[in-house]
Amino acid sequence: MRIDPRRLLDLLAISRHGTISAAAEALNVSQPGLSQSVAQLEHGLGVRVLDRDRHGARLTEFGRVLVFHARALEALLAGAKEETRLHALGIEGPLAVGITPVSAASLVPQALAMLLEETPKVSVSLVEGLDDDLLGMLRARELDMVVSRLRPGLGGVASEPLISADWALITHPKHALARRTSVRLAEIPEERWVLPAGGSAFRRQMEIVFEAAGLPWPTAGISTNSILAIKSIVMSTSGVSIMSPLLVDVERQAGRLHVVPLHEVAPLQPVGMLWRSHDEPSRVVARFAECLRLAAGKTSRT
Repeated sequence: MRIDPRRLLDLLAISRHGTISAAAEALNVSQPGLSQSVAQLEHGLGVRVLDRDRHGARLTEFGRVLVFHARALEALLAGAKEETRLHALGIEGPLAVGITPVSAASLVPQALAMLLEETPKVSVSLVEGLDDDLLGMLRARELDMVVSRLRPGLGGVASEPLISADWALITHPKHALARRTSVRLAEIPEERWVLPAGGSAFRRQMEIVFEAAGLPWPTAGISTNSILAIKSIVMSTSGVSIMSPLLVDVERQAGRLHVVPLHEVAPLQPVGMLWRSHDEPSRVVARFAECLRLAAGKTSRT
């Protein structure tokens, strides 16, 4: 059967507001009318999409599948409206890009500089977040592209590697280890570590590094979910951390941090761009992708 797009958007509103009455108020429609919309959706599909009880309305497994597509539909309609508005003003876009700290450090700013030089009137939004969150937004059409570390086995998502960004030890310039030409993880005292907190892709990647070196995850030291905080703590204390040199290039050039190559450490996944594999990119998305390739070429040569 053909699904009425309005029914999907009604279901999305209910999932967001938790109850049919709250969703009806937000949509400025009657509660019986919204209930009827859901009933018609369920009748047409032959499945239940909501479980209703005195606590509200909860999505069933089928409902969660439909809400995913409803998010994509909502984003598609919003994008069409915004692109039309911008076009009437003589502005290219919109371009929505998901970024992580390693891509935001230099690659994406360089590519944006190229894009703005060619197309000064362009509307760009950058969303920084965790890899899994950005991937979900990409699949739901809330982002046009993600620039982050690549991972294998992402269904429905195509990718292209751009730059490599391996691990290095990050220290204060006057730290004793800063005099070394290279260092191994086993040589670093545990209590000096400043490391990412749990739950992030950065933390998961770093755990793999310790495992590959045959070392347990440090139990002492400082942990934080902020890369900015990690860098600031290393600049202010005797603590050390490991991350891509790309993330500390500005601080290194300013003499605030020092980079020591790490020996016997597995390389990180490359940084690249990800997009929905079956979509044809808009002109501005395609042009930004080319700018990313050019910026990556410059970064590789430096």
